Amino acid sequence: MIKYSPFSKDLFDLDENELKKLIDNSISEGWYIEFKSDFPKKTEKFDNLKISKSISAFANTKGGWLFYGVDSNDKNIATDLCGIDISQYKNLTDQISQIIAENIYPKPIFHFKTVKLKNGKYVFIILIEESPTPPYINSQGIIYQRENNQSNPIKDRYIIEKLQEKTEEYQKSIERFSCINNFGETKGQSESDQSYLELYLFPKPFNDYKFDEFYTSDFFKNVANRFYQGVEFTFGKDDDKTSINLGLNFNSIYSSQDSLIIRPLNKNNHIYKSTTAELFRNGGLKFFIPIREFNLKNIPDYYIDSKVIKYLQDNFYPNEMEEYFDDWPEISIKSEITGRRIETDFSDYIKMIDGVDLIFTILIITTTYENILRDNNYEIKNPIGFRAKLTSTWRKFVFFDDDDYLEKIKLYNVPIAPKETVEIPTFVNGNHYEIDIEKGDSFFYIAKIVLEGIGLPDSSDIKFNEIMLKIRDRFRK
Repeated sequence: MIKYSPFSKDLFDLDENELKKLIDNSISEGWYIEFKSDFPKKTEKFDNLKISKSISAFANTKGGWLFYGVDSNDKNIATDLCGIDISQYKNLTDQISQIIAENIYPKPIFHFKTVKLKNGKYVFIILIEESPTPPYINSQGIIYQRENNQSNPIKDRYIIEKLQEKTEEYQKSIERFSCINNFGETKGQSESDQSYLELYLFPKPFNDYKFDEFYTSDFFKNVANRFYQGVEFTFGKDDDKTSINLGLNFNSIYSSQDSLIIRPLNKNNHIYKSTTAELFRNGGLKFFIPIREFNLKNIPDYYIDSKVIKYLQDNFYPNEMEEYFDDWPEISIKSEITGRRIETDFSDYIKMIDGVDLIFTILIITTTYENILRDNNYEIKNPIGFRAKLTSTWRKFVFFDDDDYLEKIKLYNVPIAPKETVEIPTFVNGNHYEIDIEKGDSFFYIAKIVLEGIGLPDSSDIKFNEIMLKIRDRFRK
């Protein structure tokens, strides 16, 4: 987040009238502002190094505003909204994004805004946030910082060390947030091989956002309502739509230090380690849930007639055979003994994780989280960081009741997980993935990565949408 703005509106709400404040208020270049009448060029192409120099300098200091299409005088004070003819540039934002990606490492946090002027031209704005993982180095290996109205190389080793310390502290804060959940469990649970999913979601940059109303009764009631009521999901398209309300039976919420803890409780579940969501004041969410799993001896009713189950039974848990001899001719005949199967390692030790159930669980929690952020005016355009951890996954595999999935198993064999614990990505140095929750299908991206962590055959070719559509009758029930 940048601490300075010359405007009374947010970046995405800027228009020409708001930009005129640069002129009316005699705003000058300095620590937070830089004006350019046009993009810097080099042989008719963008001068990538000059563009990346300004952006990296702001990112290494306190963030800043970079305006293309604004003229300034010899005192560096804004004098005119001259604008730029952007018709000569194809996919301008994509080009600038590529320049940043290819010339600054690591990638800083930035936002674009294009404002059309009455003269038909445009002002192109880049808002660079005070990014959390400096130093940001350009492609020539130079580290720039902002010094008044200039971007200068950093030569003082002490400053570079302080930037590195900032990165290390940022990484540690994410590691602390993602430490092992300390929710208790019974002795029986601790000795079982029950699989659990831990999901960690947080606004980026981490610890840069706060729920303003976190300690109010209204906030408490709204969060309770969001978790209790579940979410609505629509299957299909056009004339074949079906909307279903999905939830995780949350019905208990209470305040903890700087967090709210939400759980489903019933008369048979007051002491067991179970589904738990913890929402923090900084917008972070910890989610913990036992993963639904089963084996060939304990098949859910809705999978009894599954072709995939039939294939697994025939190949890994077959019926016993009875042998007898016919008097004439004297030949040996074998037949299956119905209801009596041969005990195998597969039937005794291998379990299946319900892939559809896991997808919908992630759908419910990410959609609930998105709704809470929207309720509290979070800028949804900003990325959300996420991490996930799966425990007790050894000797288990993802199950889908789908003909195409069956063919993959026949071709590539059963993808039994060889690891006891899977971290997504590896929990070190603040590693995390990003999602864009504004797109509305972020749960698919998370679910796919989580399922791949357990193991999937040819995951890029699995038709998740078709699999989910086929089971809507099950969810109706």
